[in-house]
Amino acid sequence: MKIGRNDPCPCGSGKKYKHCCLNKLYVNEYDQIRSAVHQSGYADEVADVLCQLLRYMKGKNWIGACHATASVLFVCLSELGYSPKLCIGEVRDQITGTLFDHSWIELDGKIIDLAISMTLLGGLPLSAPIIFGQNVTTFEGPTCIYGVADGRGLDDQANHVMTIPFQAYMDNYLGEKEGLWGVVRKIMPGKTDLLALRQKYINSPWNYICE
Repeated sequence: MKIGRNDPCPCGSGKKYKHCCLNKLYVNEYDQIRSAVHQSGYADEVADVLCQLLRYMKGKNWIGACHATASVLFVCLSELGYSPKLCIGEVRDQITGTLFDHSWIELDGKIIDLAISMTLLGGLPLSAPIIFGQNVTTFEGPTCIYGVADGRGLDDQANHVMTIPFQAYMDNYLGEKEGLWGVVRKIMPGKTDLLALRQKYINSPWNYICE
């Protein structure tokens, strides 16, 4: 899908494309992620994991893989000593009105969402990555509302992800030889004991957000 100069910018800023990301094509989004992490007071290793995961997503063309992305990030941040919250629910884009099932991470009450930049809408982003509640392109809060209560509830796929054991979801992700545990190994610094991780996170809970 080609974006016209006068179309709304897919980063979610609310501006026309010609007044926003058309002029930012050469901005290094990995530098922006690192800046957002540092400004929020977190360690370099958090920025390393986020950047490595985004590179992996782009390399594998992980369009619409929000559940997988959030699951991998949940394990990685937990292994770094943090207490992330693995979230699933409905999200509404305030600009387009689009409503969709989605997964994301909350850490210290702030949203981390890489998958919003690679959606099922033709691979176009509804937003640039959201890092600790900040759009790394606009440096403002997200244009999406997370955890919308519209009475529809989750679809069958999202319900399946939320109700099966976390270990089983990670084990059986299609297209990954070692499941999503192998992705954790690829983006985490140092050696990773996958057998130990499988036992440690066997029943990690999804948190259904519906406010």
